[in-house]
Amino acid sequence: MKTQKQTKGAFGYPACQTRLVIARTLLYFILAMSVFLLGYFSTKTKENLLTVVAVCGLLPACKSLVSVVMYLRIPKFSDSVYREISQKAGEVTVLYSLYLTSYKRNFPINCFCVRGSCLIGYTEFKDCDTAACEAHIKELLMQNSLKNVTVKIFKEQKKFEERLAQLQDMERGAREADIAALMCDISL
Repeated sequence: MKTQKQTKGAFGYPACQTRLVIARTLLYFILAMSVFLLGYFSTKTKENLLTVVAVCGLLPACKSLVSVVMYLRIPKFSDSVYREISQKAGEVTVLYSLYLTSYKRNFPINCFCVRGSCLIGYTEFKDCDTAACEAHIKELLMQNSLKNVTVKIFKEQKKFEERLAQLQDMERGAREADIAALMCDISL
């Protein structure tokens, strides 16, 4: 079965990207180990130039391993929440399954909706600190010259859907694409 490449902001992106990062990391470690073994078996000692090349090959492998750890930390987002919100989204710009990282905390967000200068989000995870997430997003919006954007993260799906219905009646804004792109840029 052929799998389609997911884009960031699509519902299945985290799971697809996790598999890709794991496969890439394994490949990097296998290549580094192969180069080392090739040098060892050809010279019968580990003191050769291919050992240095293999050690240098471990640098991208270890960097990729850090990505694996981060992607494995992303919680599973609910299929039912995705189906319910996608049916009610209408023409509003929607991003799903984003995992925002900051220096102090990480924020799993099921859905972001952008309309005009309003950005709303929903998280099903009760341990997500929505106030800290809002502050983090506002700070990054200001740093990227996206001023006067209203940010609200909801923990209750019903309230989120009520606000989503209100957003559908609003006019499209010129900065919607910029706001959505920034949300994708700051998430895993």
